[in-house]
Amino acid sequence: MKTKILFLITVLIVAFSAQTYAQFDKFSFQLGAGIVNPDKGMRGGNYINYSNTYRYVNQVFGIDSTFVFPWQVALVDSSLFSKNFGGKTGFFIQGTAKVNLDKYETVRLIGTLGYSAFNAFEGSKTGYVPEFTTTYIAQKPISYDYSLGNFGIGLGVEVAPLSFTKVVSPFVNATFNFNFLNAKLTRTTGPSDSMSINFTDFRMGLSLGAGVEFKVNPQWGIVLGAKYDFANLLLKNIDQASGLNWGRTNASFNDEGGWVQGNIYDPLGTPVRSNIRVDQKDMNWSTFYIGVNFYPDFGTGTKKK
Repeated sequence: MKTKILFLITVLIVAFSAQTYAQFDKFSFQLGAGIVNPDKGMRGGNYINYSNTYRYVNQVFGIDSTFVFPWQVALVDSSLFSKNFGGKTGFFIQGTAKVNLDKYETVRLIGTLGYSAFNAFEGSKTGYVPEFTTTYIAQKPISYDYSLGNFGIGLGVEVAPLSFTKVVSPFVNATFNFNFLNAKLTRTTGPSDSMSINFTDFRMGLSLGAGVEFKVNPQWGIVLGAKYDFANLLLKNIDQASGLNWGRTNASFNDEGGWVQGNIYDPLGTPVRSNIRVDQKDMNWSTFYIGVNFYPDFGTGTKKK
């Protein structure tokens, strides 16, 4: 039975390919750039917390101490990575290739390559941090830098019901995306004292888009568009082994939720916290872009029936 079903599917694919092969002769290429705006678990407030108090909790040894300083301290906010990824508005760039599936060019296969750089317009955060030693607490200047981004590869379908007009063509599309997410948080307390935690993860998701194309001449056009990404619909995880510790080079985004260890929220010289609760987080964002279309003429000269 399975063999018959497989054979039938193969026949249908071959028949469909034979019917539509001659239609794969209209290509277009698009380069767009714009603004990306994080949503849901991607969006966060100030990733640095300025306060003159610091509370240290160690559940293993039953320690719960609050320190009050005569000056404000600048520490990583406890919501970063545990409740959100601290994303802010940034820039977006994407290249898209399209090929028609019908003679009227109303249905197209599309492939995309794009990069979203969140926090691109946010500068360094500076302040002072306490350094705990065996005999005293020192005050040290500190600077923080944070970057968050995604390199995405997408495959999908686009529908443009008015493309046959060759002038103005609204469209809607959907792509299945392979997302390579990255983040880096760095602290610097001196010329030779810098420490980072790097995050890299792979997720799969979906984006839904819409826009309108304006054809200027047979070879060139302009596009205005918007899309919304659901970046981590598949492969969410929690990696208790990597934790949230300074010096990690392959930390996980821990978007599944659970418990991890970490020391990134603490002053210098304090012990590693026993456990940190991280929430389940959805990696969503919206994008608004403008771009140019290029319609190459490969000189096929094939007349469709």
